[in-house]
Amino acid sequence: MAVRKRKSWKYLVIIFLGSFVIAAIVGISSELLLRRTSSLWVAMLFLLTVIGVHVVFDVIGIAATAATEAPHHAKAANRVRGASQAVYLVRHADLVANLANDVVGDVTGTLSGVMAAAIVIDIIRLDPTFGTKEIWVSTLMLALVASITVTSKAVGKSFAIQDANKIIAWVGCALAAVEQISGRNLTGPKKRGGKKDGTSRRNS
Repeated sequence: MAVRKRKSWKYLVIIFLGSFVIAAIVGISSELLLRRTSSLWVAMLFLLTVIGVHVVFDVIGIAATAATEAPHHAKAANRVRGASQAVYLVRHADLVANLANDVVGDVTGTLSGVMAAAIVIDIIRLDPTFGTKEIWVSTLMLALVASITVTSKAVGKSFAIQDANKIIAWVGCALAAVEQISGRNLTGPKKRGGKKDGTSRRNS
């Protein structure tokens, strides 16, 4: 019980620090980008990109909880690329959902609201006549962002539930590519003991 409680606290600390770092990096990057660009259309495009990332990770989180291991086990046995990574994602669905829906989802959701407010300020600067109607402009912008996000997530949820295994297979392929490029095993079991070539000490 004590070990499980210690792991739980460790997991919460990692989630807190990870969320803080991701939010800080993304927030600073978006702020610098919005300050350097003078085009309102570029800012709008960046806002839609952030919403898109939010929706994509929401789909991944839902698909991980709705997918089943059996189809991916069969592919892994045939050495299909990304299949073992897909098994890992389904087996750790709670962690994947927390990372995708809560960490990335909340960060991008908050960021989209901040960006919408910044765009409203830019609109008022471009046309001072909107200054007297600032509350209506900001309300319309925030309502538009919220409606686009909610509608996109509704469509994404239906897709994630119906094609959960297919989505997780795609994500597994992407993870396999990342592991190949980085040279790091992010989803496989860690080897304990033995030699670097994988032979056990008992057989040596």
